[in-house]
Amino acid sequence: MQNNTHETAGSTFLNVVEQLTFMFGESVPKSELEVDGVEFTLAQMRFNGDLPGVLSIGVPSEITAEIAANILGLEAEDIESKEMKLDALGEVLNVVCGHVIMALVGTGANFKLDSPEVKAITEEGCNELILNDDFTGFILDDSPVLLGLTLEN
Repeated sequence: MQNNTHETAGSTFLNVVEQLTFMFGESVPKSELEVDGVEFTLAQMRFNGDLPGVLSIGVPSEITAEIAANILGLEAEDIESKEMKLDALGEVLNVVCGHVIMALVGTGANFKLDSPEVKAITEEGCNELILNDDFTGFILDDSPVLLGLTLEN
């Protein structure tokens, strides 16, 4: 990611997540993320139009209940359904993606979002994302989070 694109996507991500989930975060170097032994969930979505590409969010699986609860106005312990947790992360990605595209292209951007795909990833898969230059690191309510933006030419 180009530095300016990286900064714009990151600041947009933090603003949207704060408003949508009431979780607060900050950008950190990926080398500071502690992911050893942490099970991660990755949400990805492709977008087309004025700016084609893929946006991804990787979070520790243990915070997906908190994300869902905050969006729905419930307590995290009330979110038992795995499907509800995954759907909530997909919805966060959906909202973040639209805002990132408009931040990069402008509010008149022409784009189409595909449905989010949400899946568990292994520790090895998470470490591969950390090494990937398209991903940046964040701490969100004390949890390591990865945001990936891959733009297509």
